[in-house]
Amino acid sequence: MRIAQEKNSFDPGTLGCSSRLFGGRAATATGIVLLCCFPSAWADNTARVLPKGVSAFTAAYLQYKDITERYGASGKKESRAVDYNADLNSSIFPALAPLDPLVGGTATIGNSVVDSSLEYRVLGIGYSYGITDKLMFRIRVHYIDSKNNVDGAVDSSSANVGKNPAFPAAGPPLIPTAAGGVPLTTDDVRDLLSQGLDVDGNGTVDIPGFGYEPFGSVSQSGFGDIELLFKYKFHDRGKWRLAAGGGARLGTGVTDDPDNLMDIPFGDGQSDVLFRFYADYRLSQKWLLNGVFGYDWQLPDRETLRVLDDVNQPVTSNRERVDRDLGNVVELLLMARYAFNPQWGTSVTFRFTRKQKDDVDGKLGFNYTSLEDETDRESDIVYLRLEYSTIEKYKNKQSRLPLITTLGYRNRYAGKNNEPASEFVWLQMDFFF
Repeated sequence: MRIAQEKNSFDPGTLGCSSRLFGGRAATATGIVLLCCFPSAWADNTARVLPKGVSAFTAAYLQYKDITERYGASGKKESRAVDYNADLNSSIFPALAPLDPLVGGTATIGNSVVDSSLEYRVLGIGYSYGITDKLMFRIRVHYIDSKNNVDGAVDSSSANVGKNPAFPAAGPPLIPTAAGGVPLTTDDVRDLLSQGLDVDGNGTVDIPGFGYEPFGSVSQSGFGDIELLFKYKFHDRGKWRLAAGGGARLGTGVTDDPDNLMDIPFGDGQSDVLFRFYADYRLSQKWLLNGVFGYDWQLPDRETLRVLDDVNQPVTSNRERVDRDLGNVVELLLMARYAFNPQWGTSVTFRFTRKQKDDVDGKLGFNYTSLEDETDRESDIVYLRLEYSTIEKYKNKQSRLPLITTLGYRNRYAGKNNEPASEFVWLQMDFFF
């Protein structure tokens, strides 16, 4: 299992053109009547749509708390780098295997000690447009600035093999420490993971490496996946309002580099087909209840990957362009909103996500189940929002700019199988024209 990353960082509700209005002051005044009781009633996870000819622009900034933990297979929190803290023995480094009989057990060069802390800052933008009074379109994308702070070292106190100081004149490159072997340093192990180990320092690799990039901290910035969605409102009568949505998520984000153990992917590299169903229940003028059912069909693709021998052993030389069918995603959002007055409102949203298991296959006979194990993930998230709207003041000509400002907090409080234990605050502004 690789170190958990926070992919697809814009969760539903943090950016989805959360509030929309109507083009032109006259048309705007008509639409404001519908919005004044709920400052954020145009949120992406409601059944509302933009009227014909109306546009909206959304900008949001997310500041994550440093991510140091993930949810493991049992649902308990564990270090993000748990799989990188291991006994560096012959099961990881095959070059040590011939020394197993000489040490009377398993040859080891010590234990790795690795910590990882992921920094995330995200800027999101979105645009939406009313095609008809019942059909709207929106597009959204996010730009991510991230850094994986990695602190890694080797504790050689348990090593029973090391470098042969007499190599190449006498003996192999590695020998038991009991026979005079010198324990490997942290830099030596980094060399083994990358270009290989030069035991005698003559500039020639004596033990081939795995071909990874140098092990350490990584900084990366770039755009994530682009999401397109059409929403159609097919019922709006009495207390109920219903809508359906469909679209695609394009695999434009930076993908995982198979040759970098600590890189920060922003996407999976393939495209998804999106389906949504929205249901609003207007309990009163101040209360709105909402539910959204979502289904993401992840389309099959091919990708070059390192095929691990075991899901919890992240180092391997096995490399192949494999056939992937990533597990589809089912999602349920439940939200309650309350309007204190026409300017101020608040909401709480619970989001449950279940991702099915991946299906991976290849032609070289590697252990492809290692890329399938622990990919059936679950996530439980809560959102809290406080919103301020100038819409009512704009309608009364007391404000020149109709907008909604949102301050929010999001926390993934439970999860399973590599989901990051992440939380962030965000500031969002929605402009209407």
